[in-house]
Amino acid sequence: MTVSRKQYPDDHWIKLNDPEKALAAYMDQQNKAYSRVKNAFVRELLGNLAGKRFLDYGCGCGMFIVHAARQGASEVVGVDAEHTALATARYFAAEQGVEHRCTFVRSEDFLQLPTGSHFDVVLMKDVIEHVPDDVALLHRAASALVPGGVLVLSTQNLLSLNYLLEGSFQRFFRRNKDWCGWDETHLRFYTSMSLDKKLKEAGFTSTDWRSAYLVPYTLPAMGPSGKFVRLNPLSRLDTMLGDFFPFNRLGWNIIVRARTSPLVPEKTAFQYSAVSAV
Repeated sequence: MTVSRKQYPDDHWIKLNDPEKALAAYMDQQNKAYSRVKNAFVRELLGNLAGKRFLDYGCGCGMFIVHAARQGASEVVGVDAEHTALATARYFAAEQGVEHRCTFVRSEDFLQLPTGSHFDVVLMKDVIEHVPDDVALLHRAASALVPGGVLVLSTQNLLSLNYLLEGSFQRFFRRNKDWCGWDETHLRFYTSMSLDKKLKEAGFTSTDWRSAYLVPYTLPAMGPSGKFVRLNPLSRLDTMLGDFFPFNRLGWNIIVRARTSPLVPEKTAFQYSAVSAV
């Protein structure tokens, strides 16, 4: 049976045709304690992007596009399947005064990375769990990088306390056997071991790991309100322990920095087509 990429519902903020409203909803999400910790780890693993050629694959509303442009990356490319997300990313880049330094490309198929391109750093933040053929995606990411290039990837972790607690509740008590986390468009979970194996199959060597949401600190409130109790001080455990083994592989979200072989032949530059650019 062929598995397809799941689509967001029409009322999801990523589908909004109003970039200003979409950006506000996106930033509200990114300002939550969990996202702040995760984004800080991602920035750390990306390192200094000055002079680097940077691709954010699955760029969403453009937080790391703006980050790379501000740091002085020599080339900044954002790819996403959702035209509304790209419109919001362009709006955000323009708002921050860096739109002229960014290229936005819409790809309906997440597997269609530009072949023969020449990036120094590729980011895939919370993307791989959406993609039907994740191994093919990693191979294409490797082909988009220069020898010794860096991939930073984050995804959700099967081997985490939150999965044990919330996952068990969803699967066994609510009988939601297809539960795959907080996003209804996810296809699967990973562990650091399974992710590392797939990275090796694609020619990567993992070098650094980080982990966020080691203990649950966003809990459903009692009653039918649908609201949450946020115990944000517990996020300090992530910042204290999330870069130390074994905790850096045990959070709800795992983030890995991996490198391609330095012996891969150099590739020719990719020329962005007017058809694919948004």
